[in-house]
Amino acid sequence: MHPTNPTRRIAPHRRYAKKFLTLPDELLTKISDNVALEDLPNFRLTCKTLANISAKHFGEKRLAHRRFIFTEYSIRGLVDMTAHPVFGPRVKSIINITDNAKAMEVLLHWATRITIGTFDDIQLGLQKKARHLRGYGSGREIKDLPFVRMIPLPKVSLQIIRDASRFITFFPERLVLNLRSEGTDIDTENALCDFMLAGNGQLRPTVDAIIIARYTYIAILPSQGCLTLRRKETTAQDLPEPVYCGVSLDVFDPPMRNAILSAPFRRLNLRSCKIEIRELVMVLQAFAATLQVVDMADVHFWIQDKSQAGRCVRPVLCCLRDELRLRKLILNDIRAMHIDYGDGIIIAKDRTWHSQQTIRQVLDVFVEHDMYAWDFSWKDDSGDENEDGGEVEAGHEDEDEGEAENEKDEGDGGWSKYESILRRRAKKALALALAEP
Repeated sequence: MHPTNPTRRIAPHRRYAKKFLTLPDELLTKISDNVALEDLPNFRLTCKTLANISAKHFGEKRLAHRRFIFTEYSIRGLVDMTAHPVFGPRVKSIINITDNAKAMEVLLHWATRITIGTFDDIQLGLQKKARHLRGYGSGREIKDLPFVRMIPLPKVSLQIIRDASRFITFFPERLVLNLRSEGTDIDTENALCDFMLAGNGQLRPTVDAIIIARYTYIAILPSQGCLTLRRKETTAQDLPEPVYCGVSLDVFDPPMRNAILSAPFRRLNLRSCKIEIRELVMVLQAFAATLQVVDMADVHFWIQDKSQAGRCVRPVLCCLRDELRLRKLILNDIRAMHIDYGDGIIIAKDRTWHSQQTIRQVLDVFVEHDMYAWDFSWKDDSGDENEDGGEVEAGHEDEDEGEAENEKDEGDGGWSKYESILRRRAKKALALALAEP
């Protein structure tokens, strides 16, 4: 006679799971260390102890960098995660946070060094009447988010972070502001100044900031003595082709701009952007006392007079030579640009110079010989490329000089030969400058 309630069979993996419980934690840790992440869920199903150990790896891979939206639901999840004994100590960055200071109190308890940032990728058409929700950062349509109602905030998110930080005396070491859709406004600017500026109006040496606008990226890193201006990395969906956006510190109001220009930056990086000559000279002069390295790559100098490119660029070269004491100068794919220049005129390509003396001697050649010392392709009177330009032999230099004077007035062919001679002369001067100790 069969029993009314037959004993339920235990699945084999359940029986074997009990054996896992008898293993010492050291062996379970070894197992967890050598199990692929995609296989960890299967092991966690069989053993709670192993699940707790593997959670460390899961947290490091999946929970180190989080983005939270401004909803009661998500903030509760943020508090729960930061209070977790395994996940809490592994949080490294949190994007967007409200005036709920509980999460930061817990992070302060763990003595965690994190990056706090704001981002703004909400679609403006979906904000409806919530005008003050800049920095909300949903990343998807609002109607699909798990909250009941949306309350407009009287302050921008950065101000709320600042207020919460003051309340618990917890100051982040780096701010990341992704303001690609609207850029900075007066409220965000004031909150940024509260974070980064000390009482004397100078940058705090321990607080860095990265500001990502629609097309530009500005990294203000006082802790490293470095300022970087470049075009923001884009994808094919953002732009059909690279856009050389102008970079300028004029995007900041006077307090922040003056603090940046008075900071003791030792390195200036310019990347994949265009910049006005006047703006660049102003920045270089502001950092003249402390700047040691200037690194420019894929930078376009925008000039006003297309027939006087050398004269327009000369103020930058003179400033680098006369007002700075650089130990390293890197110029790679630097071009003079004008609306009628097409791809521009290459000033310097793959050039790196070390020591003050060498930099000064090389810039002397660039200033004295004007465009003939530049790296763009020249053509001699035969129409062939004249990249190297050859070297003018010492015994024929005076002869070439006299010939050049005679060729200047002999039509287009004469001018081409004259320019070829000046080019060779500049090449020789540059070689001598680099050869001198």
